[in-house]
Amino acid sequence: MTPNIHISETCTNPLFLQIYFSFQEKNLFKTLPEEIKKKALQKAKQEEFTGKKSELLHIEIVTETKITHVIVLGLGENKGDLNRVVRDQTIAAICKARKLKSSAVCIHTYPVDNCVQSIAEGVILGDYSMDSFKNPEYIKNHPHIANVTLVTQKKEATEKIIERGVQAAQATILARDLVNMPGSHIYPETLAGYAKEIAEKSKGTVDVMVLSDEECKKLGMGSYLSVGKGSNRTSSFIILHYKGTGTKKFAYVGKSITFDSGGLSLKPGASMMDMKIDMAGGAAVLGVFKYLAVQRPKISLFSDVYGILPAAENMISGSATRPGDVVTALNGKTIEILNTDAEGRLVLADALVYAETVLKADYIIDIATLTGACMVALGADLAGVFTDDDSLEKKFGIVAKKAGDEYWKMPLHKPYLEDMKSKIADLKNIGGGRYGGAITAALFLSEFVKKAKWMHIDIAGPAHSDKNGASGWGVLSIIYFLEQITHL
Repeated sequence: MTPNIHISETCTNPLFLQIYFSFQEKNLFKTLPEEIKKKALQKAKQEEFTGKKSELLHIEIVTETKITHVIVLGLGENKGDLNRVVRDQTIAAICKARKLKSSAVCIHTYPVDNCVQSIAEGVILGDYSMDSFKNPEYIKNHPHIANVTLVTQKKEATEKIIERGVQAAQATILARDLVNMPGSHIYPETLAGYAKEIAEKSKGTVDVMVLSDEECKKLGMGSYLSVGKGSNRTSSFIILHYKGTGTKKFAYVGKSITFDSGGLSLKPGASMMDMKIDMAGGAAVLGVFKYLAVQRPKISLFSDVYGILPAAENMISGSATRPGDVVTALNGKTIEILNTDAEGRLVLADALVYAETVLKADYIIDIATLTGACMVALGADLAGVFTDDDSLEKKFGIVAKKAGDEYWKMPLHKPYLEDMKSKIADLKNIGGGRYGGAITAALFLSEFVKKAKWMHIDIAGPAHSDKNGASGWGVLSIIYFLEQITHL
């Protein structure tokens, strides 16, 4: 269920939970009505609320006839791009409203009327929960927000802005849903089904092509095909396409391992429990194309936008790839597979070659839950970004900051590539030791991009958490990148 968002110049319904924004300044509650301000000042003093970023003040106003709930959201100082803090605080307020079982809320957008899209995104994302496998009684006791009224004096064009925010958030929710789904429900063929459904609903603006195992074999994708050999599920190499008006071609490549057992290099049981998330990169790609299909934005930077999902299931059986096997990738490079649990780089290798040589992409960004080593280096909150193209990284950094997709730029230290050289093939799929695993994985991928401007994003940490489930990392960033970046 998605909240219905309305626009109004006033909100006087006493049943609506009221939400206000406040900057960290002397006149803290200047946006609040006088009848609420006194109570707000008392509560703020008790809870030491000063309007800092991430602060939330909940006020109950009790009369003989009703209880009015008011939430004030701190924004910090009034400077810089406020979109991220507005979105994050709106999410926090909607989560609080759900806990209070409020069916309707009223959000007073002043003094951040220019962040209406972020408010709309926050409403949808804050109301999200994965209810697909919950019983009706649970859903009844955890109601969603039904109606949201945005109170604004700037109604001109606001409806279109809200619609963009809603669609961007719903694209993120698609990615979250897919990652949160169990491997019994999401496998290569179902990912292909979602891609086809997106194309069907696009009314011709998104095309999709799914290559079978046989077609991939004829092309020479031995690296990609080696990963799915142990599964009774067939693999699906999925390509989506959207037309822009620019001159360059762009490909967004997402690792799409629908379940990762580790293959014959079997993971320990505890490490396998959340391996349904190993297609988070592909889910992000589908989220972006869901937005493109519905919103149909004008993209001035690129003539063609491609989404590539090399989907496979990494399982064990008598036909599974063995440690020590050698395969040949689409670009002719041979790979000695020493660890079948380093499978993400194998599917991405052929996808990168396909993006550059078949689709002729000038710019490629790949996104993948690639290495535990990246989590060791950066923790669970930060993605690792690897690229030699400073311009691409800086432009992506602008939109990633706005989207709240946090990352840290990591080095592509070329000497480490020596650890990836094999005695019997061109490359090994793992390095020589314990250290620098995220870097050696990125260097391995770099061997499959020749001339295109390329960036690799390792989202092993922020793609999913035990507390919050899937994040949808990489959906909003790429949507903003395509819509807002006009030159590289």
